[in-house]
Amino acid sequence: MMKLPQTIPVLLFGASLAVIFPQICAAFSVQEVAIVAQASSDLPTVKSAGLSPDMDVPWSKAVRIVDPFEGEFVGVFDRNSLGGRLYREGSKEVISLWTPSSIRVLVTVNSDEARSSFYTAGLGYTRPDYFRFTTTKKVNKLLLKVRKKVFQLDGSAGTFAISKELATALKNAPDENLDIRLVLEGGQTVDSEIGKGTVKAWRTIY
Repeated sequence: MMKLPQTIPVLLFGASLAVIFPQICAAFSVQEVAIVAQASSDLPTVKSAGLSPDMDVPWSKAVRIVDPFEGEFVGVFDRNSLGGRLYREGSKEVISLWTPSSIRVLVTVNSDEARSSFYTAGLGYTRPDYFRFTTTKKVNKLLLKVRKKVFQLDGSAGTFAISKELATALKNAPDENLDIRLVLEGGQTVDSEIGKGTVKAWRTIY
């Protein structure tokens, strides 16, 4: 039996999810959210649910997230680099966070800008000088293929609500990499994968 003082904050978090994402109410009860959060006490702790290109978290492992704005819940962070070397022109990185209530996705594009001229003692020389920079892309749709079923999710600001059906499919996904397709603002698509380590962690999350 859960102790009441430990359970109240978790119940409050579950109630707040119902306000932020009404469609989640039918999929997850406050009691279910409380049970999942209670089971997270032995997991590694991450202090923010925010996604960024340079974040340092345990990847592909179930973690306990204690966010100052969103409260406490469990999740798993996943990262996949596309296009060879990370800082080659146009290479991409897909970062995602999977929680009982939602999927959050960040797509970054890494580029190099070359500046080649400099002067010394009145003479000009040519030397490539590269500046690395990263831009982010807005993700409007997320498609996942679990076994033979394709789930298509519409989101807002890179966040996608998880239904009861999808949560069950993720929990029972085969122990292998899972294909996803991201549709960016403007219609561009990015095909990526979720590693099997993250897929294994879904059994703890869902």
